Amino acid sequence: MNRLVLFLFALLPAFALEVGWRAVDVNGDGQPEHVAVTTVADLAFSQAGGILGWYVKTYKGTDFGGAYAKAPNLGNGRPILEAVGFKAQRAEFRTEKDLLLAEFKEGEKALTYRIHKGLYTVEVQANFPLVLKVQASGSPKLLLQGQNTPQTSGEGRAVYVAWQTRPKAGYALVLYGGVFSAKLLGQEAEVNLSPGQLLRVYGGQNELVRFHVEGLLSLPGLFTPNLWGTLSLGLLWVMETAHRYTGSWALAIFILTLLVRLLLWPLMHQQFKSMAEMQRLQPLIQEINKKYKDDPEKRTEATMKLYQEHKVNPAAGCLPLFLQIPILFILWKVIANYEFGQGFLWIPDLALPDPFYILPALYVASTFASTWFSAHGNKDIIRQSLFMNLIFIFLVLQFPSGVTLYWILSNLIGLLQQWLINRSLKPILAK
Repeated sequence: MNRLVLFLFALLPAFALEVGWRAVDVNGDGQPEHVAVTTVADLAFSQAGGILGWYVKTYKGTDFGGAYAKAPNLGNGRPILEAVGFKAQRAEFRTEKDLLLAEFKEGEKALTYRIHKGLYTVEVQANFPLVLKVQASGSPKLLLQGQNTPQTSGEGRAVYVAWQTRPKAGYALVLYGGVFSAKLLGQEAEVNLSPGQLLRVYGGQNELVRFHVEGLLSLPGLFTPNLWGTLSLGLLWVMETAHRYTGSWALAIFILTLLVRLLLWPLMHQQFKSMAEMQRLQPLIQEINKKYKDDPEKRTEATMKLYQEHKVNPAAGCLPLFLQIPILFILWKVIANYEFGQGFLWIPDLALPDPFYILPALYVASTFASTWFSAHGNKDIIRQSLFMNLIFIFLVLQFPSGVTLYWILSNLIGLLQQWLINRSLKPILAK
């Protein structure tokens, strides 16, 4: 067991991500590119002023460590964005508060990129008529002004040009912001911008919550929520409303978790009660197992008769569990993909992992306590829970702090419910 613990801690990723600019050779040509390192994605810029690679992070706040060849890239082996007819003679890369700025100049011409540290959207602007050639992995589509349905080719005044790898999953690259001239042919798009016109480029998860956070959800034909998506938007509304009144995202997560657990209370009550009743009968079941250890049929018959006498249904806890899993999963997705931009106590940002691993430790402790209550001293179940927690902690360490905080609060409410149920049931002693 000690060796397993040491092995797991040796695998822990370094979460002390240093946001800023790095010089990394991302394409193996021997020349380092300037890479904007953010909490959600890294962007590699060419010397000419284009974007060679757009690397989306599976876990926010983690570091690729220069291993971009294996990182998820929005491109398909070619430059994602190129400025046609523009060859930068000099470039400046700097950091200002929450922004990373890249400015390329050719004479009096200036091309500027503004990259937010915690958002997937990049702002592009030039002081000259800018022509961009853009391509990415996925199925491209173009929405023209005055239309509600995007098309796979064409040209004109556009509301957006987008590439999506899979419907409602995978990754997306979306060019939007006002109305601009665009032409889509095959996998490539050509975008024309007037001097000073601002273009927003989103490159990240093709996912409902991220589209909501970054203002893309209102664009027609880009993402249509299904039933589960509508439920996600409802949970988002609750969380954002709670934040407007409290001013704290931590309190907003607490309120959201409390409301969801209150709604699930009857289902959770049935599940916990069934588990408690099963554990309450364990002394009698063990007696039956000893008495009929050589006769499986009689052992099964006696066990079922015992359940009938005490009015216990062994499967009663399964259905409530299956019914609540989708809701809990959606709640997890909502918090995991949200951008809080606010810390809590020792945590600098709830959207990022806990740098001191305090929340993961509390999560493991609360999960183990929950198992202890439900196991009623069953050493085998407790041992299995401890082992699973040690395995699972590697993933928990990469969760956004907001997600871990939600799970801890949910576990604590569950512990209260388990305690109330256990208190109402009297133990059964073997004869």
